[in-house]
Amino acid sequence: MKRTEPLMTYEDVDTGDEFLSPSRTVGESDGFQFAGITGDFNELHTSEAFAESTPYGTRIVHGMLTLAIANGLYVRIGIFKNSVFLGIDRWRFLKPVKIGDTICLRLLIEDKRETKDGKRGIIGMKYEVLNQKDEIVADGVLRRMVDKRGTQE
Repeated sequence: MKRTEPLMTYEDVDTGDEFLSPSRTVGESDGFQFAGITGDFNELHTSEAFAESTPYGTRIVHGMLTLAIANGLYVRIGIFKNSVFLGIDRWRFLKPVKIGDTICLRLLIEDKRETKDGKRGIIGMKYEVLNQKDEIVADGVLRRMVDKRGTQE
């Protein structure tokens, strides 16, 4: 794992570099707040009685909430001061995240290139969301535009 220095730039990371976030336990209130914000009150996420009858046997966290928490964990790694989210490639939900699970983000620098004008860099970051058993529960590549040396505000 590479140790992050404050306010890294495009030049400070290389393809293959790996970073690990702090962990975060997903609580019941997270699921209900997410349901309220999005309007997604699917009973698989909000009704224990319903969820007990599913193959999961209990409520699971919204997949999109897992993605949103992963993004927050990216911020907590503290790699870049500024980054602009550009998109997601090949995102997959591999295992359910259940209420009470603790997750963290393993981030791998998958690819990088300069922008057309050469003023910034675009980095493909493979996200692997891990649960407390070190199982990958979700993964995909997020692309971000980041500062190059001398362009930070």
